[in-house]
Amino acid sequence: MKHRKVIVTLVLSLLLLSAALPVQAASSATALPPLPEWPIIGPILQWLGVVEPEPAEIVELPEDLDLPQYSIETLDDILALQDLESGEHMRVTATDTALTAIAREALGNVKGIQNLALTFTPGKAAVYVEVDPSVLEEANLDLPVNLKNTIKLEGVVSLGALGCRATVVIEKVSINNWSLGLKGLVQRWVNDELPGLWPSEVCVERVTLKSGEIAIVGYRR
Repeated sequence: MKHRKVIVTLVLSLLLLSAALPVQAASSATALPPLPEWPIIGPILQWLGVVEPEPAEIVELPEDLDLPQYSIETLDDILALQDLESGEHMRVTATDTALTAIAREALGNVKGIQNLALTFTPGKAAVYVEVDPSVLEEANLDLPVNLKNTIKLEGVVSLGALGCRATVVIEKVSINNWSLGLKGLVQRWVNDELPGLWPSEVCVERVTLKSGEIAIVGYRR
């Protein structure tokens, strides 16, 4: 149970500073579409992780510079958000470097998790972490294989906001460079776990993600 909460905390650390949802670029009307866009075959191949979707066009959202700005640099900065007045809108920003350091500090005494790294690019958030198999077992993430040694977990997600809550779309995930069938498995796990763990007092309205930086506009209910 402890490890399950740790993994969810990592996910929420990203979600609290979400990312813009990409808009799929239009394909040519005169050429055959790429495999990811083929009916039936495309979704199956994407679910298996064999092919990746076509590059998405990133929509630039307004900076909301008229709102109060709050920069996250330390764990104390995140905890201080609890003191916000109800209904007070704010634009919160953080770099991937700062959030990596914060997450490593928070997990410093947790066994089985190490070398966590976050990387932000336009519209995407990438995660790398090394974990013991027992961590995934306690998180109720049932893998189709039995792993005994340290797991190198890599993932790329698109993050967004809907109805005051964060949304997570798994773009890519691999364990020890193996990805076949994992994307759908992890997506179902996120869909099952996130709704009951999202803090009801946090409302996410609008989000942006740039190279090395992530931001969110929202308020405390």
